[in-house]
Amino acid sequence: MTDHPTPLSRVRLGPVTLHGATIVLRPPRIDDYSRWRQLRLYDRHRIEPFWSSSPLDWPARHTPRHWIHEYLAGRAGERAARRLGLVIEVDGLLAGQVELAHIDFDSGSAELGLWMSSQLARHGIAALATALIVDFAFGTAGLRRITAPISPANAATGAGAQRLGFRREALMARYFDAGGAPQDHELWAITDRTAPREGLTEYWIRHRSGRPPRSEPPPELPDIRPPRRTEVLVAIARYHAGRVLRSADPLWYAQRIRLTDPRHPGLVVRSPEHADLTTGAARWRPIGAGTARPRGWTFGLARPRRDAPPPDLVLAIEDDGAFVGEVRLFEADMFNRHARLFAWTDPTLPPSSIRRIRTIAIRLVVEYALTVLRMIRVAAEIEPDDIEFAELAARAGMEWEGRLHDFVGVTGRRADHDLWAVTVPDSRTARRLYRTIGAEGR
Repeated sequence: MTDHPTPLSRVRLGPVTLHGATIVLRPPRIDDYSRWRQLRLYDRHRIEPFWSSSPLDWPARHTPRHWIHEYLAGRAGERAARRLGLVIEVDGLLAGQVELAHIDFDSGSAELGLWMSSQLARHGIAALATALIVDFAFGTAGLRRITAPISPANAATGAGAQRLGFRREALMARYFDAGGAPQDHELWAITDRTAPREGLTEYWIRHRSGRPPRSEPPPELPDIRPPRRTEVLVAIARYHAGRVLRSADPLWYAQRIRLTDPRHPGLVVRSPEHADLTTGAARWRPIGAGTARPRGWTFGLARPRRDAPPPDLVLAIEDDGAFVGEVRLFEADMFNRHARLFAWTDPTLPPSSIRRIRTIAIRLVVEYALTVLRMIRVAAEIEPDDIEFAELAARAGMEWEGRLHDFVGVTGRRADHDLWAVTVPDSRTARRLYRTIGAEGR
């Protein structure tokens, strides 16, 4: 990851005033637990359908242990410069949370998430909190693009994003596991080029200044006792013990991979070897903003730290014994079971060979991801003028979902990209799909 001079720990934004209320975004504290649980239980019907799935019921997900785990995980993400999570405080009381997740200073991007107390719905405060953190992202942090995945059923949030200047770019199939199953999500985005020059915060305050909020009585919240000292200590110990155990998860140990197709015996997609780096084709290997992270050519022996993203899975393409390119699965999300894909081949080869090699290699890797790795979704961002890659994506079962603006692709170029993805509900469906694709590709 690129070093960045802006520390994400202990960031505090505001105060700003809207309709006589003072809004501050500040780091969470352990003693926020009681208020957090009160609001989350009261607004369960509004939040749970759009929140990440869990085998636990809603109250069991809001214990002192879970709050302390969230607090510690947030601090670790900030130290790693991958996440910024803040409490929304209105007139001194916790009223919600907002975060930037999946922060990537190399590509200048991050993903926005937020929840807000229903007591302050339609007051413009959630949008103001969004504006504050987006201004920080585009200003102090130097990011260029902020996205927000929103469920199509959450129409109010989508409308609020649109009023702030976010643009709906795509409908991502089976993107996020919410309400017990993978759900489609709309992708909304704003870039530093489309944000108001005056800043989103000033724009929103001016936009909302003449619209007083609807007056509603405050809700009756249940009394929640604060966590005991022993609960805090036990929760901290369990969190750190879990990090140690997960760091040795055998899922991330190095594996030798070799993918073949009986119909094309000369072509192999395999784990890379050091000799591949010395071949003539290796000089064409793209090293851009999206692939420059020091993750190596294979899975590492273990993930170096839990707050780091999973290593890339990079596979070499061999044709008749010669190294001719690679296919990369990266930014794997093991909770939602999805990953991104990129492939390249030696451009000095004849066009007919390039097409054949890429077609077979992409099909083999997508099949491997969906059946062996049990991914639910594999996506690829393709520049609109790369018609050949789009055709290959379609042959691999991918469908066009939308167009991403000012997106940094794996080659490091900032440009509009088309989003393509294949999603499969279960492994049996995946096998049926690839029997069909294999027949078409003969």
